Amino acid sequence: MIDALLDRIGDWNPQLLRELKGRLTSKNILISGGVSLAVQVAFYFGFSGNHYSRNFPSWVLPLFITLSIISIIILLVGGVYILIDDLQREEKRGTLNFIRLSPQTSRSILLGKILGVPILIYLGIFLAAPLHFGLGIYAAIPVHLIFSFYTIVTVNCFLFYSAALLFALVSYSHKLKASLAFSGSVLVFIFILLFVLIFSSPNFPFPIGAFNWLSFFYPGYFIHFLLSQTPHSSDWFNYSSAYLLKKITWFGLPFWSNAIAAFLFTIANYFIVISWLWHGLNRRFHDREISPIGKGQSYWSGSILTVVLIGFSSQSNNIYDLSVNFLVLIIIQFFLYFVLILALSPRRKTLQTWSRYRHQIARKNLFSELLWGEKSPATLAIALNLILGSTISLIAFFLLPFGEYRSSLIAILLIGNGVILLYASLVQWIFLQKIKQPIVVALSVLMTLSSLPSALTILPDVALFKPALLITSMFPIFSVYGSTISPTIFLSLIGQGIAIAAINIQMTRQLQHLGESEMKELLSVNSHSQT
Repeated sequence: MIDALLDRIGDWNPQLLRELKGRLTSKNILISGGVSLAVQVAFYFGFSGNHYSRNFPSWVLPLFITLSIISIIILLVGGVYILIDDLQREEKRGTLNFIRLSPQTSRSILLGKILGVPILIYLGIFLAAPLHFGLGIYAAIPVHLIFSFYTIVTVNCFLFYSAALLFALVSYSHKLKASLAFSGSVLVFIFILLFVLIFSSPNFPFPIGAFNWLSFFYPGYFIHFLLSQTPHSSDWFNYSSAYLLKKITWFGLPFWSNAIAAFLFTIANYFIVISWLWHGLNRRFHDREISPIGKGQSYWSGSILTVVLIGFSSQSNNIYDLSVNFLVLIIIQFFLYFVLILALSPRRKTLQTWSRYRHQIARKNLFSELLWGEKSPATLAIALNLILGSTISLIAFFLLPFGEYRSSLIAILLIGNGVILLYASLVQWIFLQKIKQPIVVALSVLMTLSSLPSALTILPDVALFKPALLITSMFPIFSVYGSTISPTIFLSLIGQGIAIAAINIQMTRQLQHLGESEMKELLSVNSHSQT
């Protein structure tokens, strides 16, 4: 019977069968099952022995909450760590290249990895599920909400595992210890949101704004909906946090006023992000040089993300609170554009190939090539992303009641766009140079340019140099927020334009020279081979 089941699994997904055979040994199964059962017994007797009331065991809800949070941490942190570590070990040994040559599709191979590599973690959580489910039923939590929670956790794990695989494929070429970096970031993310959810109160309210979208990628937030439906109470449950959570809206729509609406909105957002991640996985798996995101995808995905974040940022009718929400939105967009620059900008080898055949591209088609071509410089594509995002933001600026803060937000947006375009030009120029680890050099230069001017703008005696400082400052907020559009801002924009033009002119000349040199070398090789 087991052999027949394995044959079916092998027919459906050969990669999954390979992973299961390598991990489901008797020793591993006993260890995983033994640890899971030991933890359950320890927690059960630890909680039940210390808390009991006359009518309802007061330890049921605390144990339910504890098992939920621990399971989420083990699934997310442990799962992403072993997935990244496994993929990079296969890449290092060269076995991943043989897998790539197999007739399996990239979807089948990567899905087999997601389902098979963390199988021992799945086994431990599966053995703990009956206790967790029984506690929920005993606490009179509706069954459909318990299964909704399980669904959210499952889809969320698939999202994070997909992101982990993409991170592993991208980071291997840069020699990063990706497993520790990514799993550590996930752990910090979980602890930050846990802190916010646990300690939220009217005096320390749940933050309202664009960060709300990020917070729903922690599936533990849905526990609040489960516990708010039980007739029993617990000191472990923050009822103020649940109340504040339900006040969140998206474009005025109260999706979090009830559990079903929150569930549907969360799952819809998960699937949107998963579709983006798998687009990148399919691109990157068979081609290590290609960017995980194409220029065309960046335009529509960036616009969708801007709309989603604006929906969360427009939750307040208070002018000051609304302006702060959109200030946070602009900061988040800066970081997203920063990532987009690194993702879209091709490296020297790719640019070298593109410049070799650039003369064959008609002048009227060069503009289209720069906007859509995979191997062409990314500066114009970043500019179009900025135009699309800024257009959507400006519409919101004029439709919502910002009052006297409207002009300063527009100024921050304009200067910020100039900074991003300057960074995009500089990064593309650095990637064109013949240097080791260009991404490390680019990150070092950009961190220096963004942090140092931002710190200097706080000083009182730099008013004369403020236009120059704003040219490269990643956060022009300290100097612009709360003020009107002034000559300083115009001078900064002019300075940015001059710097962007100078870098791109130099890069164009270098690309022309590079392409001509490559063609001469090819012609020389051909002439020698003919003689």
